[in-house]
Amino acid sequence: MRKRMAAGMMLLVMLLFPLGMGLVVRSGFDLMLTRERERALSEEAAIARAVTAEIGALSGEALYAAAQGLQGRYGSDTLEVILLRSGVPMAGRTLPAVDNLEALLAREGRATLLDGASRRLVIAHDINDTLTLLLVSDVSPVYALRDGLIRRAALLCLAGVLLAALLAVWISGALARPVRQLAAAAKGLASGKYDTALPTAGRDEIGDLTQAFSAMTQAVQTRENELREQAARRQELIDALAHEMRTPLTAIVGASRLLQQANLPEDKRGELLDMIAKEALRLSGMDERLLQLTRLEHEQMEKTAFSSMEMAREAVSVFDGVALEGEDEVFTAERELTILLLRNLVVNAIRAGGIDPVTVTMRRDGFVVADRGCGMTREQIARAFDPFYKADKARSRAAGGAGLGLTLCRRIAQLHGGDLSITSLPGEGTSVVYHFDTTA
Repeated sequence: MRKRMAAGMMLLVMLLFPLGMGLVVRSGFDLMLTRERERALSEEAAIARAVTAEIGALSGEALYAAAQGLQGRYGSDTLEVILLRSGVPMAGRTLPAVDNLEALLAREGRATLLDGASRRLVIAHDINDTLTLLLVSDVSPVYALRDGLIRRAALLCLAGVLLAALLAVWISGALARPVRQLAAAAKGLASGKYDTALPTAGRDEIGDLTQAFSAMTQAVQTRENELREQAARRQELIDALAHEMRTPLTAIVGASRLLQQANLPEDKRGELLDMIAKEALRLSGMDERLLQLTRLEHEQMEKTAFSSMEMAREAVSVFDGVALEGEDEVFTAERELTILLLRNLVVNAIRAGGIDPVTVTMRRDGFVVADRGCGMTREQIARAFDPFYKADKARSRAAGGAGLGLTLCRRIAQLHGGDLSITSLPGEGTSVVYHFDTTA
């Protein structure tokens, strides 16, 4: 690109610069010739008046003698004065060797002829019917000046072309440098390097391109980080799932082998079958929760406006002894996911135990689920949203929990532009606050 740009600029200069200098020299030369012609015509007019007054009515030898003295009186090294009678030079003079002289002499009155080959200006002036005054002026100094201008113009063109070449290389380099930097940044971006230096963004098209490229780089980096985080969370979930599934699978396999023994009493066989069914339900619960989490990662929510109190009544209707309070508000959210979130929080609150009933308090931007159960330590609160984490593993196993409830709840909250926060003290109970963005 840089070479093509420099070559194009050089070609343009090589075409325009000599053409411009040629026009300047040509205009100057024409102006000088015009002035020289005007000067020669003025001089010829004065000489013609003097010659006309001098020869008067002369004839014969007197006229011949007067013709002989014209050059000495009015001529010079650059001006030749010739008197013609009936087109023939007098006093032994000869006609100048110029083209189209016959056509010039055939004209009446006064006429001029510029012969570029001999560089002479010829003026023919009819004095009377038979006599013609012919002035031949040497204009070679004008042509010499023109030749000098041409040489100077050629030197200026050469210097201008060299300067233009340097400028073309510098300008093309300056213009191509940001493009090269962007190309290097694009290669770095393709290989995962996001810290490649970008050109300084100016107020031109290159600056706009740089800003757009910078924005694209940030977007790509942000998206890659998001994908890495998703992959890390997914791998963490898979690892936790594999670890969590090991216990019920081990229990099911062990119980199945014991059942293969024919001498087991009926009550023992019943216990084993109950354990297999319970562990199978736990595996089924894990599968259902994982499917819900997977759908939340890929599906788009369809938000609608609904009554918060009606939604809450429907959510807690499947539980006994849950107190519902607060004022009715209009929620704009995904209704079924909000019901799922509330039910999961209520289930966790019920599992926490406690004599007092679980309380659900509706707010303008969410709700609070509180219990007076066993409570949680700071470490348990910090890890409460980790997949498959159980604050009380024995109680969770007895209740059939899969350890995915709060993970699912937080994801639902995040999809609504909100989050969950937990406040708890051991032995005093727990409050989980759901807050979502009401402006979305």
